[in-house]
Amino acid sequence: MKFKFVFTLLLSLFCALWLCGCRPSSSSNKAGVSVADASGQLVTVSDSSRIVSVGTAITETIYALGAGSRLVGVDNSSSEYLQQAAGLPKVGPRTALNAEGILSLKPTLIIITMDAGPPQVIDQLKNSGVTTLTMNANYTVQSVKAKIETIARALGLEAKGQELSNSIDNDMKHVKSLMDRALATPKVLFVGRGPNMPNATMSGRGTTIDEMIRVAGGKNPMSDFEGFKEMTDEAVVNAAPDIILMTEKSFERSGGVDGVLKFPGVALTPAGRNRRIVAVSDMYFQGFGPGVGRAVYDLTLKLHPEVNAENKGTTSAADAGGDKR
Repeated sequence: MKFKFVFTLLLSLFCALWLCGCRPSSSSNKAGVSVADASGQLVTVSDSSRIVSVGTAITETIYALGAGSRLVGVDNSSSEYLQQAAGLPKVGPRTALNAEGILSLKPTLIIITMDAGPPQVIDQLKNSGVTTLTMNANYTVQSVKAKIETIARALGLEAKGQELSNSIDNDMKHVKSLMDRALATPKVLFVGRGPNMPNATMSGRGTTIDEMIRVAGGKNPMSDFEGFKEMTDEAVVNAAPDIILMTEKSFERSGGVDGVLKFPGVALTPAGRNRRIVAVSDMYFQGFGPGVGRAVYDLTLKLHPEVNAENKGTTSAADAGGDKR
C-alpha cells in the first residue's frame, strides 16, 4: 500500500513537471532562444518583458510586432518620430547614450543598432549582465526583413515577424510594377536643414536617403562623397538635379518652395527652374523599418509623375495597409 502511494506521488510529480516543460514560451522564457547579433555571435534571450530600444527602426519594429507594451525606454529619435513612444522614458541620442540611465530602467533586454554609442557605454551595457542584442544598421530592404525576423524570434513572435516580412515583399512587388512604367531615372538631390543648422546639407553615398532614392527609381547625383556635406553653389549646379527631395520638417523650416530656391545653386538647376521640390515624411529616412515598403511605394509615385497619373484610382497593398505617413 505504501509502495503504491509513493508510486502514485512520483507519477503525479513527473506529469506536473512534463506539463510545465511543454507550456508555450512567454516574454519571460527561462530556457531562452538564441539569435545572431550584428557580428554573427549568438545571443540568448530568456526574458523580453522589459525592453530598452535604441534606433527608430528597432522601436518601430517592436510596435509593429505588437510588443510595444514591453518597452520601458527608447532613444530620443524614437520618442520624437514615433507617436506611440512619445511618453516613454528617453535614454539619450543614439550616439550619446548613458549606461546608468538605461540600466536604471531595469531592462531585461536591450536592443541597439550597431552604430549606437559611444563604444565604452555599449561595453558597459554588455558587461552589465543584461542581455544586449546588437542589430545591423545596413540600409537595404533585405536587411530590414532580416532585422524584423531576428527581433521577432528574440521576442517569441516569429509568426508576426513573417507576416511583416511578407508584407514588405508584397509592397515591393507593387513598386516593381510602378517602375516598369517609369519613363526616366531622375536625378534626385536630398537637401536637409535641422532646427539649429544655419546652412543646408546634401546627402552623398551610404545613407538611408541614398538607398531610398535608388530603390524608388531615382539617382543621387552626389556620389563622390559619403554621408552629408554642406551645400555649395558649384556642387549643386554641377549636379543639375531634376528634383530636390526634403523631409517635411526641413521644408517647413526652409520657408517652402521659395525658401528652398534661395539655397546655394538651387535656382540654377532643372529642379529649381521647374520648382520641383518634393517633401516627404521625416520617418522615411529614420532607418529602414517595417514601413519601408510603403515608404518606397509613396516615394516612387512622387518621383515619377507619369506613373502617378496612370495610377490614379487604383489601390496598392501599401495603401490598403493603412499606415499613412
